[in-house]
Amino acid sequence: MYRILIVDDMLVNRKLMKKVLKDSIDNVCFLDAEDGFQATEVLEKDDIDLVILDLMMPGKDGYEVLEEMKEHPSHVDIPVIVNSAVTDMESIKRTLEMGAMDYFTKPITPEQMKVIIPLKASNALKFYEQKKDLKEMNKRMKNELKIASLLQGALFRNRENQNKVKLYQKYLACDELGGDLFDYVENENHSWFMIADITGHGVAASMVASMLKVVFNHAILNNEKPKEVLEEINLTFYNLMEENTNLCFSVFVGKLEGDTVTYSNAGHPYPLLIKKRKEEWEFLAANGYLIGLFRDTKYDNHAITLLPGEGILNYTDGLFEDPKNPEESKSHTSVLKHAELLDGIALKKPDNFLEQLMTSFRKTNKSQLDDDIAIMYLIRK
Repeated sequence: MYRILIVDDMLVNRKLMKKVLKDSIDNVCFLDAEDGFQATEVLEKDDIDLVILDLMMPGKDGYEVLEEMKEHPSHVDIPVIVNSAVTDMESIKRTLEMGAMDYFTKPITPEQMKVIIPLKASNALKFYEQKKDLKEMNKRMKNELKIASLLQGALFRNRENQNKVKLYQKYLACDELGGDLFDYVENENHSWFMIADITGHGVAASMVASMLKVVFNHAILNNEKPKEVLEEINLTFYNLMEENTNLCFSVFVGKLEGDTVTYSNAGHPYPLLIKKRKEEWEFLAANGYLIGLFRDTKYDNHAITLLPGEGILNYTDGLFEDPKNPEESKSHTSVLKHAELLDGIALKKPDNFLEQLMTSFRKTNKSQLDDDIAIMYLIRK
């Protein structure tokens, strides 16, 4: 049932308004207020769906009521129709700017009253009902996104219980759901690691990331080399996405076996290798087309030696890019410069190293976070 509050210091006006609305709107009840103070009391006690408000009243006038309503979190969305003898344009403009939904002047003829008032009231009630439905939908969506975000967090493997490496990670999503992903899978004789950056962020990107984890874990069971894993991932997603290149993404895949890391790259920023003996960083350079661009893309394998105590830093481009200042955006070479400045703690204090690396880039790129950031740092045991 709709609840309409009529605020007017003239009893005859309130009675007339009720009669007209009762004859034209079903399932409605009315509440009265003869001044602004009574109107405030009613608003505090009852759930009101519409306020029809006079402006010129003794004590607290309609302007004060309207101002208080628009500042009150529980009343701000309630539609207000102003019904006043004030006819100058400045007053009308003022009330509309303050948040009134509509305005009509009095006196008004009986014929006009039977048409104008019910029409304005019906439109306001429908608008408010739709707005409440939208807010409820938004509330449910936020709750579902929160649950989805918790589930997505399960995609990021905990660093504990790894036999071959010490695994350190950082993840920062710019939205409730992110499109970056990393994974580490350890077997008896070797281990696989992967980092990916899905185009965009939000629900679509997070769904692609979730699917990628499944496809990656399937591909490493069927293939021996990283290039073959990338080719299976590419073919799978190309067939799924058809010609929708908006969902192309970058992936870096590596395989650690003994002292050797074999890796292949599909358009991802180059990871960094830190050599313990040389105490210097170098890129794991490799190029390749993004996943999903072409059906039969072929990738290359590359190999390096990774001795105990040496590490590989994997990251996504959200770490160094600044979308709001593209002319000042850094490249992956800036990651090398920042990492070298922190060289003294890179292997000795990995957690501290990642924290400072993230902080240094966030200070450099001062704009609001516009892309997800993922960092996975492997140090061989």
